Amino acid sequence: MKVIKTFLMVLWQLPQDLLGAIICLVCRIRKRTCHCQDDRIFVEWGLYSGLSLGHFIFVHTTDATTTVKHEYGHTLQSHYLGWLYLLVIGLPSIIWAGCFDRYRARKGVSYYSFYTERWADKLGGITR
Repeated sequence: MKVIKTFLMVLWQLPQDLLGAIICLVCRIRKRTCHCQDDRIFVEWGLYSGLSLGHFIFVHTTDATTTVKHEYGHTLQSHYLGWLYLLVIGLPSIIWAGCFDRYRARKGVSYYSFYTERWADKLGGITR
């Protein structure tokens, strides 16, 4: 029964895990550090942002506890939403991060106030 459950979870998060595996491979080719913890793969990828894709967590450094917890929250979102994760969380999160800097600065709005980020914080056990 556990094998079937594991197989279904792999299918459930397949798009995210495939993208995560590709980015992880590129990071490994570039000699980036990675390690496994529980059922997650942490990759220190050199960028000053975080990214979560399925079981893969990409962070600048795993020493940044708040960032790691936040990204872990995104992995739980992936676990809950499966194939919908990329549309419901991933795409809106990337747009919010990349296109609304000026809006957030002008209005004094926290990056973490957006629903995708607020939920990730909650799941990761972070209070801001």
